[in-house]
Amino acid sequence: MAQAVDAVGRLIRDGGTHQIVTVNGAMLVRAAHDESLRAELNNCTLAIADGAGVLLTAWLLGAPALTRIPGVELAEAMCALAATHGYRVFLLGGQPGVAEEAAAVLRGRYPALTVAGALHGYFTAEESVITQIRRSAPHILLVGLGFPRQERWIAAHRSHLGVPVIMGVGGTFDVLAGRVRRAPQWVQNFGLEWVYRLVQEPRRWRVVIGLPQLVYLALRERVRPRSGSHP
Repeated sequence: MAQAVDAVGRLIRDGGTHQIVTVNGAMLVRAAHDESLRAELNNCTLAIADGAGVLLTAWLLGAPALTRIPGVELAEAMCALAATHGYRVFLLGGQPGVAEEAAAVLRGRYPALTVAGALHGYFTAEESVITQIRRSAPHILLVGLGFPRQERWIAAHRSHLGVPVIMGVGGTFDVLAGRVRRAPQWVQNFGLEWVYRLVQEPRRWRVVIGLPQLVYLALRERVRPRSGSHP
């Protein structure tokens, strides 16, 4: 987490516009079959492992050990960074009223935090939203439109939003606003937070059934002959 937050600070200071993606297993499966989405994810500046499925995939592929960084925790840590350094934060997404509730909670936790704006995700006047973000001039934009809408939206608009760091945060605003509870810490430590979320939100069953496919894709990649290898 410390490395991720330090990276966010560097991206803000370095200028430009950067996209952060918090990757889970469902995103990997979807990207494996969707070339345009895969390109969008690969074009991000920083990818964070958010989900036990990503850690399992990395292990199956023999990749360096990763540390799981939940997107909701990184989003809050970014707000703490913003409060410390005077950065402005904009919250976009969620049902009407949720982003505002999340903003109020964040202001309570970090009194020095400047929330440049908070808008729900049920907008149709897209240009109006973009204009409001540009006028608010945030340093950090948190987008909670759900996957893959938020990643596609950020990829499509980040070049003209004028925001240094933009991150898709899924249902983070619901958690911050207290509408969805996170799993107890011991459940998180065992990598079973997805089970707890499934009980609260049965509609997430599609995420769970993708795990066997993720394992299959990882194993297939592991045994695939490499370029230049002997037959």
